[in-house]
Amino acid sequence: MNEATPNTAVALEATLPIAWSAAGEVSRAHTELRMQTNISLLRALAAIDVVTPEHETHGEATQKALERVEAKMDVVLLLVAQLMGVSKPLPPETQVSMFSQSITWVENGTVPDVGQSVVVDLYLNVRLPQALHLPAIVKELQPQEKGVKVTAEFLDMTEDFDEWLTRTLFRYHRRALQASKQV
Repeated sequence: MNEATPNTAVALEATLPIAWSAAGEVSRAHTELRMQTNISLLRALAAIDVVTPEHETHGEATQKALERVEAKMDVVLLLVAQLMGVSKPLPPETQVSMFSQSITWVENGTVPDVGQSVVVDLYLNVRLPQALHLPAIVKELQPQEKGVKVTAEFLDMTEDFDEWLTRTLFRYHRRALQASKQV
């Protein structure tokens, strides 16, 4: 697994809709398209979450505003593509811990096998019902009181996807720390 231990790594820990399926053979082009779609989704989620202060009018703020517009357009395109496909309900929510190189969730249904290649569909924001499609290999199964804890390591990650995932994890982690300080 990754060198950072789950206790010290920046992580997203939440109850989220998640599903998995067995990974089939896919072409290199399909893998790249999946990663680009994931990057677009992460960029769009970042743009939705960020609010620019009105007093920022210099060039850097303008560039960031343009990047947010581009990311919002990506959201529109993703939603149109999704509307053209078959609509389906979100999968059940469960406890998820996502790190930069791996993901852990509690599975209450059918459990994958250790060593099995899977695609994990994770919905980070239910207001935008678009899933990250994360190819992974199952590394560990741990029986729990309510289900089985599945740990899987990500596969086929690009440098750009890794950067956007790290940014997303840091943003969620920072938000969780702020919420814990307010309690």
